[in-house]
Amino acid sequence: MKTTVCRWALLGMALAGLPGSSSRAQVLWDSDRGIVPAEQGWDYLALGGPAATGPADGAFELDTTATAAIQAGMFRLAPAPLDRGAGFAVELEFALLAESHSRTERAGFSLIVLDQEARGIELAFQPDAVFAQTAEPLFTRGEEAAWPGGTERRRVTLTMRGERYRLHVDGVPILEGPVRAYWAFAGLFDVYETPNFLFLGDDTTSASARVRLWTVRLAGPPRPALVRGGDGGVELRWEATPGMWYGVERSRDLRTWERVATVEAGGEVATWPLPATGSPRFFRVTVP
Repeated sequence: MKTTVCRWALLGMALAGLPGSSSRAQVLWDSDRGIVPAEQGWDYLALGGPAATGPADGAFELDTTATAAIQAGMFRLAPAPLDRGAGFAVELEFALLAESHSRTERAGFSLIVLDQEARGIELAFQPDAVFAQTAEPLFTRGEEAAWPGGTERRRVTLTMRGERYRLHVDGVPILEGPVRAYWAFAGLFDVYETPNFLFLGDDTTSASARVRLWTVRLAGPPRPALVRGGDGGVELRWEATPGMWYGVERSRDLRTWERVATVEAGGEVATWPLPATGSPRFFRVTVP
């Protein structure tokens, strides 16, 4: 047991030592604070005509359905470098109320996240599917999954770590694939070589959508500690963001990891009890 606890402790120290790591998510957008993008650090741009924007159901609504020629969205630089080596997550709560497209590889609502090297992913959302835009060839339909959101409000979390991204909807993983470099693009308003870049909206003249956005949050890797629980057992404990999902993973060799639990933080501290085991194990906490 002493050996196992020691290895748990060493892993916890390794996570705590990651540069720039932070357990508490930064709020990048909160509709309760208002719906003017500039007041929350975002820029807004519309091309091809005015998009309809305004408050709705406590959210910011963006509507480009008047004509497919309209392109509109919010964009900004992240407040800190987005480091895939350490891992990070972008979480947003939104509802896709309507979407139409004339080309299957286009969607009226897209999410673009580029890291500190200007590598990342563009995800496109349609009523029945979410898919990645490819880089080679440029902007074709890549890996995809059924969109489980319907028109309901959903919590969507995009995580990046190493060379991979993963997409969760309400804590359930639905899509994953490689990060990409879209540097071959050379059109108007080329943002794809911009490090630490975030975009939400309609970036195509081949589709349109009506979307409501409640929150956007950015989180780095959690920093777990080993503590004694109230029942005398050992548990992982980390600083958390209320309502955010976290994953607990274990490994025998620090190379191959398996997910053993998904935890939704009920407060600013989250915990997970470590199971009794007769052999050494390593544990880590990810987002999500």
